[in-house]
Amino acid sequence: MRMKIILLCCLMAGLFAKQVCSTHVIGGDIYYECLNPAIGSYLFTVKLYRDCFTGVPPFDDPIFVSIYIRDSLGNDTTLYTMMAMSLPPSDTLENNTYNPCFSAPPDICVEAAVYQSQLILPPGTYHLTYQRCCRTQGILNIPNPQSVGFGFDIVVPDANLAVCNSSPAYNNYPPTILCLDEPFVYDHSATDPDGDSLVYYLCAPNDYDHLTWGFVPNPSGPPSSNETMNYISPFDSLYPITAAVDSFKIDPVTGLLTGTPTQAGRYVVAVCCSEYRNGVLLCTNSRDFQFNVAACLSDPLTYFSWAADTSDPCMMNFTYGGNSVASYSWDFGVDTLSTDTSSLEDPSYIFPDSGTYTVSLIVNAAVCPDTFEVSLSISGCPFVSVSEQRATQQLQAYPNPGSGTFTLNFGAKDYKGELEIQVYHMDGRQIIKRNMVSASAKNRYTLNLNGVSKGIYLLKVETGKEILTKRLIVL
Repeated sequence: MRMKIILLCCLMAGLFAKQVCSTHVIGGDIYYECLNPAIGSYLFTVKLYRDCFTGVPPFDDPIFVSIYIRDSLGNDTTLYTMMAMSLPPSDTLENNTYNPCFSAPPDICVEAAVYQSQLILPPGTYHLTYQRCCRTQGILNIPNPQSVGFGFDIVVPDANLAVCNSSPAYNNYPPTILCLDEPFVYDHSATDPDGDSLVYYLCAPNDYDHLTWGFVPNPSGPPSSNETMNYISPFDSLYPITAAVDSFKIDPVTGLLTGTPTQAGRYVVAVCCSEYRNGVLLCTNSRDFQFNVAACLSDPLTYFSWAADTSDPCMMNFTYGGNSVASYSWDFGVDTLSTDTSSLEDPSYIFPDSGTYTVSLIVNAAVCPDTFEVSLSISGCPFVSVSEQRATQQLQAYPNPGSGTFTLNFGAKDYKGELEIQVYHMDGRQIIKRNMVSASAKNRYTLNLNGVSKGIYLLKVETGKEILTKRLIVL
């Protein structure tokens, strides 16, 4: 019967009533902080979240928060005052999947508004309430979500329990998206300014008696008008999201929320954080939020292309073709070498001989690694160019292969003046640059490569008139 009445209200009341009945609010919580114990001054905060993908309707401006005072019989039914909180600037939350390997689909949008107001309260126990109808359509774990509202409340304890208490406040915004079939880890912890003990648990969200108090209560009804929300079987407060194996749970000490959702859709979930001092419960901050479970988007597969260098058929130039990533780890597949690697995005490599090599690339090796590999055939190696044949006659290095110390001999040709000696790794990195002065008839130079990794290196000597090159092999 309640569902029929609400739908009839929306249909008959026209555009204004449609705005009232369909809030697109998807969650929130309420908390407070003591500003001045001497006068009982508090800052009260209401955080609300809405679905902003369509952009309408907007947040309410203002919202109405009621404060009820507890009487001598323990009843919280006497309205002490009401706060009208104006709408502040709102923020669109980042669609953080809390999984670096995935990004959120484009149709997820959550906006947050933080309403605040200061108030001085005389000694006593107070109970704050904020109520609003209704929830978003299509929620899977509750019946008739468009006829179910939100009922937020929190207690300000009397001074005999805690003088000017501050309630716990959650540290992070709730997650906007949970990736389908992917493990989920979220820090749902809170901070208590007074250092009181906090206990976390999954709890049932609150609806409220909106047939009595209306769709936008002004004032909000007493705490007794809040009603524990009903779930559709098999869901309940401890099993709020479909999870075939890894059910959702929260660590009671750390507030770490974990689980693996296995069915896409919208789910209402509530997390409670209870504050204790000396074993006595002071208050509970309940955050009610709509969790969106969807198939997240993974980055395209890694791939690369390659082409033989025009100057040397033993040299291959590789070009990365995937999305921007954090790291590159190339292995050029030379079984006898451990230095046939590169961390460049687009490396070049000179293969030591003809043959078939398995070239692999791993991107984002630390997190979300992705691998692509090809079988590459190299022929025509070793290759000796005309310039290298001339360099062999004019520039000798021995022993080559060697363990790291090479003697360079410039042969019969007499070089006078300054020579520049450079040594390059096969991926193009310069590892040594030396300048020397060659006197007449003194054409020898000792090159120390001790400490470099085993592998093939390119020696380059500039005389001022010509450039001589030679390959060095470090064993």
